[in-house]
Amino acid sequence: MNGRRSPGFTLVGVVVLIAVLTILLAAVGPTVATIIERDREQELIFRGKQYARAVLAFQKRYGRLPNQLDELIKMKPKSIRQLWKDPMCNCDGWEPIFAGTPDATPMGMAPPPGMSTTPGQRTPTPGFGSQGFGGDVTPTPPAFLGGGSGGSLTPTPSSIFGSNGKKVGPILGVRTKIRRHTLFKWRGREYTDEWRFLAGDADNDNQMPIDPNSIYPNRTPSPPAP
Repeated sequence: MNGRRSPGFTLVGVVVLIAVLTILLAAVGPTVATIIERDREQELIFRGKQYARAVLAFQKRYGRLPNQLDELIKMKPKSIRQLWKDPMCNCDGWEPIFAGTPDATPMGMAPPPGMSTTPGQRTPTPGFGSQGFGGDVTPTPPAFLGGGSGGSLTPTPSSIFGSNGKKVGPILGVRTKIRRHTLFKWRGREYTDEWRFLAGDADNDNQMPIDPNSIYPNRTPSPPAP
């Protein structure tokens, strides 16, 4: 015996170590990925609510809804500390929610009769009290944003498309463009692009019933439930 280790035993030890590490990574990897995804979803809710609160603050300060998200920070005093990135893509890819579209319906509540719920189709219903995709009209905001009998808003542009080709108009909130199945439901929805953060509604996490007639002041009152 000369005290030297056999190269064969060293190779076996390395192979065993690699096998153990592979097993550990296989066991821990999904857990780490789940934690990261859960944190991303929670950050989506946090940042989305920041936008919803900022839109509400903007409306109270300036008497109208913002026409573009950057107005929240460009108009002084600012309504939001910074324009948060969408955590689902770490990009500035928020989808603005325009007043008078199906997306502007508070979560947990169906849009008024006649309004399309098909993705990409946002045709406002006459009498809904909002701006469509053309025509020079002054939008009527929901009741919780000063709409109804006594509310007033600064008229929005006659087109929702600005000079740079981007959509502009009365923005009520935001949502992510990224569609992923979520790890947990938020307010009954389990896809990220279904999580809508609307001024006056995003913090309604207690899921108390909402009176449809208070949201849609021009809507024919619903008959009482039998």
